Amino acid sequence: MLRKAKRYALLLAALLLAATSFPHAYAEANAPKVSYEVVYTTEDLSTPTAWYNSDFFDNPDYKENRFVQYWWETPIEPGGPRDTGLYAAYREDGVYIFFQSNEQELDTNGVLKNSSIELFVKYGLGDLPYHQMIFETNGSAVNYYEWQTEYRDNLPLKGNAVLTNEQIPTGWGSVLYIPWKAAYKYVPLDGEDWEFAMIRWSPSHSPTWGGKVHQVGRFNTFDIEEPSPAVRTAIQKNVIQQAWQSFNASVSELQAEWLNGDADDANFYNTLVLPLIAQGQANGSQIPNLNSLSAAEIDELYAHIDGWFEIKRDAEDKRAAYILDKLFDEGGSGQPPETSLALQPEQPDGENGWYVSEVTVSLEAIGGSGGGFTEYRLGGGEWTAYSGPFAISADGVHTLEYRSVDSAGNAEEAKQTVVSVDRTAPTATVAYSTTDPTSGTVTATITPSEAVTIANNEGADSYEFLYNGSFTFELVDAAGNAGTATATVSNIASSSTGVPGKPVLSDNNGHDTGLMDGDYDITMNLWWGNNGRIYKLYENGVLIDTKLLADQAPQAQSAVTSISGKENGTYVYYAELINEFGTTTSDTRTVTVSHGLPAKPVLSSNNWDGDGNYDIQMNLWWGINGTTYRLYENEVLIAEVPLTAQSPQAQSAVVPVSGKAIGTYEYRGELVNAGGATSSDTIIVQVTK
Repeated sequence: MLRKAKRYALLLAALLLAATSFPHAYAEANAPKVSYEVVYTTEDLSTPTAWYNSDFFDNPDYKENRFVQYWWETPIEPGGPRDTGLYAAYREDGVYIFFQSNEQELDTNGVLKNSSIELFVKYGLGDLPYHQMIFETNGSAVNYYEWQTEYRDNLPLKGNAVLTNEQIPTGWGSVLYIPWKAAYKYVPLDGEDWEFAMIRWSPSHSPTWGGKVHQVGRFNTFDIEEPSPAVRTAIQKNVIQQAWQSFNASVSELQAEWLNGDADDANFYNTLVLPLIAQGQANGSQIPNLNSLSAAEIDELYAHIDGWFEIKRDAEDKRAAYILDKLFDEGGSGQPPETSLALQPEQPDGENGWYVSEVTVSLEAIGGSGGGFTEYRLGGGEWTAYSGPFAISADGVHTLEYRSVDSAGNAEEAKQTVVSVDRTAPTATVAYSTTDPTSGTVTATITPSEAVTIANNEGADSYEFLYNGSFTFELVDAAGNAGTATATVSNIASSSTGVPGKPVLSDNNGHDTGLMDGDYDITMNLWWGNNGRIYKLYENGVLIDTKLLADQAPQAQSAVTSISGKENGTYVYYAELINEFGTTTSDTRTVTVSHGLPAKPVLSSNNWDGDGNYDIQMNLWWGINGTTYRLYENEVLIAEVPLTAQSPQAQSAVVPVSGKAIGTYEYRGELVNAGGATSSDTIIVQVTK
C-alpha cells in the first residue's frame, strides 16, 4: 500500500462561552495563515502541571497568544488576568499541545467555570481529510467528528488522542497528546508542516469575553522543527514498534474471526489472509534487532508500517473480492492462474550457467478469477507472499518455487526453476614445505576455496621458491570469477646481501676443433661478489637455458651451456643472474658459425669389371663431420647410414650395390648434421655385362 507524504495538520479549538457556528469561522479561510513553531523536547509534558513547571510556561519563545475575537477578528491584547496561551512541542512518542488560561471566573460553588475547546486536525497541507473533536475542561466525554475522510486515509483521533485536564495555579490547563501512531502515514520526519484550527469557548457569563472567542476558525500552520537524524530514527523506531504490536494483535483477531470451523472461511483465511500475515511477518524479521540497525536499515523497515497497521483492512479488501467472485463469477472457469517468471539478467552472466551478479526475480499471475495472491519459496523453505520483484544475491544453487491462487481459491501447481549464483571471487590457503630457516628451496602449495582453474604457473598448484620472495597464483572458478592467492617466503638463508655481481660470458668455438662449427660451449663466470640463485642464458633474445646455482657469496660462480648443431650464422648471447634482491645482466657475446655444415664428401666405386655388383664408397678426408650419410642413385635415395661425428677427423662409408642390369647409373652422396647437408659431386657407373 502506497504511503502518503508524512504531514500533519492539527486543528485546536479554544474555550467558548456561548454556542456559535464553525462555518462562519471557516469562511475566513482565505485570511493570511498564522504560523506556530513546534520544537522538539525530551521533557515529560503529559500533564498541565508538567507544562506549568517547565521552561516553556510563559516563555515568549514558546507561548502563542496572538488571538482575535471570533465574530469581528478584532485582535485581543495578550497579558492580564485573563491571558490565554497555546503551546506545542513534540517528543519521540508524539505531539503535546497545551491550552492554558489565567481566567479565574468561579461558579457559586467556588469552582472554575467550565470552558470548551474545539480542535480541528488536518494531516498535512491542502485538501486533505480533517478531524474534529470538542472537549470541556470539566472532564466531560469528548465528542469526535470525522470529516472529508476516505477509508484508508481516515486516521481518527478517537481511541488514539489522550486529553488531560487539570487546574493549575493560574487557572485551568488542558494537554492534548496525539501519538505518532495516530497519523502514521503523515509523521513529519523531515519537518513537514501541519494545519490546524482552534476555537476556545469561554465561560457563558464571562464579563470579559461576553461570548467572544480567542482564535478565528480558519486553518493555520504548525511549523514543526525538523528532527535531528538521531531523533528521526528514534521516532521511526517508536512507530515501528507500535505498528508491530498492532499487527500481532490484528493477527490474533483475524485467526479468531476466520478459523471458526466454517470450511469456506478457513479456505479464505488460508488462501488469502495467511499470505498477508506471512508477508508482514517476513517484513518484520529485523524488528528483534531494531536497536542495532543502521539508519538506512531503519528506513527500509519503516516502509512496511502501513502493511502492519492495516492488515485487517487488507483482509477486508480480500474478503470483499472473494465474496464478489463467489456471487458473480462462481469461480470463473475454475482454472487456476498461471504464473510467469522473469529474471534479470535474463541469462546467466557468468560461465557454465552461473550468475555472477544479483538476480532480480519478477512474478506475474495471469488468468484465473483475478485477485488472489502469488507466493514463492527458496530451497524448500517457508512460502513468502510475493509483493514485488525480489533479489537472489546469496551464493549457491537456489531452487525457486512459485505459484498463484486466485480470489476464488483456484490454486496453481507450484513451478520451479534453479538459479545458480556465485558472486564471490575464489581464494586459497597456502601451505609451505617448511617455515623453518633453510638453505634449500621452499615449496608453496595452495588449497583453493572451491574448484578452480589455475591460469598461470602452467596450471600447477605448487610453486618452488629458490630464494625469498612472493608468487601470486591466478585462480578462475567455474562461474568465471577471478581471484588470486599469494605465497610469500622469507625463511631461505642467503649469503648475498644485494643484487648479483655482473656475469661475464665466453665461448670455445674454434678452440676445440680449430673449426668455427656449430658445436661449442657458452660459459658464464662471476668472478666475485653477490651470487645469483638462478642463471638464465638467452640466444638472440630467446631463453634457451636455466640453471639453479648455489649461493656462496662472495665466492665465484660459473655455469656452462652446451650448444650444438648450429647452422652457419651469427648468434648473440647474454646471461642473467637472479636472486631475491634483483637481476643483473651480462654484456652480450657474439658467436659466428662459419663451418657449421659438413665438409664435402667424395664418392668412388670399384666396378672395374663392369658387372652389376659393386660398392659405392664415400670419403670425407678432413673437416666438419656429418651424423648421417645418404646415397642417391639416379636421384632416388637408396641408402641412409648413421655416422659418428668426430670433427675434424675423416669419415667414410660403403654401400654395396648388386644385381644391376646393363646400363648407366649416376650416384650422389650427402653428409647431414644439425647445421644442414653437403652434397658430393656425382659419379657415373657403367654396367656392361
